[in-house]
Amino acid sequence: MTLRSLDDQRIPSPTSRPIDDNAVLSLSEIAYRRLEEAIVTLSLRPGASLTEAQLIDMVGVGRTPVREALIRLAQQGLVEVLPRKGVLVAGINAIDIMAALDAREVLERLIAAEASRRASPRERIAIVETARAMRAAAEEGDANAYMRLDKEFDAAVATAARSPYATRAAEPLQALIRRAWYHFERQDDLVPAAQHHVAFAQALATADPEAAMSASDRLMAHLRGGLLATLGRD
Repeated sequence: MTLRSLDDQRIPSPTSRPIDDNAVLSLSEIAYRRLEEAIVTLSLRPGASLTEAQLIDMVGVGRTPVREALIRLAQQGLVEVLPRKGVLVAGINAIDIMAALDAREVLERLIAAEASRRASPRERIAIVETARAMRAAAEEGDANAYMRLDKEFDAAVATAARSPYATRAAEPLQALIRRAWYHFERQDDLVPAAQHHVAFAQALATADPEAAMSASDRLMAHLRGGLLATLGRD
């Protein structure tokens, strides 16, 4: 996997769904999304040290939105803010990854059950359509598009669940697992993982909480199995 140099110019907004700076998103949200994607996709490498000025230049917004984004990223464990020194991108280690999976599995079961109960018909359709788009991206081998859609999928399920405490707890764990996927170069897992997302979306659409939780469990088991197999090879 080729990683971008820190000397590159600004971090681009996602090409498949560009961020409109004049839309409903705040500048701090724009900064957060761009930095989070750069960290998750390893454009900003684990252990990299950057200055605030570098981040402002790369993201393309002002100092205050970047600082607000960094506070959020630090709370999620993706960066460490070093007073008067800059920002350190968090490292990646197997113990953290497996601990995140343990916690995420429990939260995802709760979120799946609540989304199955509470999602509107329109939300159910959107979740299934996003999962199908993930499968299409996987079949094309477009990992970046797949991962952006994966984040959208998680957000759509979270919105449908209407369980803000669970979804806020799950969000940083989801980012950590996506980052591990990039780190361990799990390109060969795109299509199988996409199929699990489609199955989960279809189960959720039936409004059967037990079916949704079972499908969520199978998806988490698939993620765990793939990462354990990768860790065992390293």
